[in-house]
Amino acid sequence: MKDNCTLTKIYTFSAAHRLHNEKFSKTENKEIFGKCNNPNGHGHDYSLELTISGDVDTETGMIIDIVKLDDIIGTVIEELDHKRLDIEVEYFTEVRASGENIAKYLWEKIVVLIPKPAYLYHIRLWETSENFFDYKDVI
Repeated sequence: MKDNCTLTKIYTFSAAHRLHNEKFSKTENKEIFGKCNNPNGHGHDYSLELTISGDVDTETGMIIDIVKLDDIIGTVIEELDHKRLDIEVEYFTEVRASGENIAKYLWEKIVVLIPKPAYLYHIRLWETSENFFDYKDVI
């Protein structure tokens, strides 16, 4: 019989962005995005909760090598850490750097890097202590 277990780790990074849509007027941008439309941007200290699922390996007793996981996530987060996302990260020059889109971006980057048979089950991106964004595959 196989086990199914999850491992959740938390990673942090800091980044800035501006929520803005060129198709909207200055007034519309202000009404929709509020303070987040500041032309100079604004920043967050993000927390990424990442849940990996899989069977417990009989040889190691683990779902995934945590050191390897830390290395994988570290390389992905490094691309965003201390960056103005909508200016410095190519993806977000084309896609609005909203919390929802940042969570999706992280998912798409990470899901393909997790070594099988483990798999990415869920991520939760905390933007502030009061709001977060969940992303997971819907099966």
